[in-house]
Amino acid sequence: MPRPRVRFGISFPNFSLHTAAKIAREVEGVRLDSVWVNDDLVGVFQRETYDVILCMAEMARATRRVYVGSSVLATYRRHPVNTAQTLISLDHLSGGRLIAGLGSCCPSPEWGFPAQGDVAERFLEFIAVLGKLLSGGNVEFQGKLFNIRTPGFEPKPKQRPHPPIWAAANIDRVIRGIAEVADGWLPICISPQIYSSELQILYEAAERAGRRPREIEAGCMLFTVIEKRRDSAIRKAMPLLAQTVLWFNSARVRKMGFKSVSSVGDVTPEMVSALNIVGSVEDAAQRIGEYLDAGVKHLVLQPLPLKEIRVAIPRIVEAIRQAA
Repeated sequence: MPRPRVRFGISFPNFSLHTAAKIAREVEGVRLDSVWVNDDLVGVFQRETYDVILCMAEMARATRRVYVGSSVLATYRRHPVNTAQTLISLDHLSGGRLIAGLGSCCPSPEWGFPAQGDVAERFLEFIAVLGKLLSGGNVEFQGKLFNIRTPGFEPKPKQRPHPPIWAAANIDRVIRGIAEVADGWLPICISPQIYSSELQILYEAAERAGRRPREIEAGCMLFTVIEKRRDSAIRKAMPLLAQTVLWFNSARVRKMGFKSVSSVGDVTPEMVSALNIVGSVEDAAQRIGEYLDAGVKHLVLQPLPLKEIRVAIPRIVEAIRQAA
């Protein structure tokens, strides 16, 4: 039986405004649905790092059909008022094709963003007030962290009531929280089995909040290394992706039955393969199918290594074709 319609996108770091536009055009040319860009102050996989908003603007100007998303805006370094004005501008520039992906991200004391209070609490309140600011009209919001009284912005966003706000929640209590305030969920580095169970947590929390669960878009973002042979893909992926097990997934590693790790040297190929898509085109197709069966409705893939993105995109397209 054919699967329901699923959207697919490509994500990449915020490097080079020219490159952002070029990749966006290529993604649109192969008929994928969305193009996304990261928000980093220091490149994780590359040296050059440009402003994410300017990258998104270039991507929007270079395309006509694909959605343009942030994967994800680091809210810990932002204020909802300035963020709302920027997103409204991007929504108009893109002709109503913006997806606002948000993440709590980590405090960065070395850049002047020290840890203050509960990061998750700030993230959820940020989303709640941002949604009100984006919707237009008078805003009166009094929370623990943000107190805002404003007549609202002009112009209003192109998309109504506002551009969709997706949240990159990766722990259970935050997943329950975004079920009340977000329009989409965009976890990263997660196995299909855990995705399915956490999606159920999201849907149950949405029902308790009086929302229709499936009005929240079930997204997912994964790093992807696709080679002609599985063993060569694993060899290439290990030095690139072992660190992601430490970044995002201590709880998920335990959920999957792996022992906790404290250094890159403790990370195994099995862990990396469980949390990402690594292998041949056929392996990737099977893996994509597992994510679709787990409930993913919008799958965003970030190909690595970066210097091989142009080679990777046709392989990703072929894997998607086989999975469908």
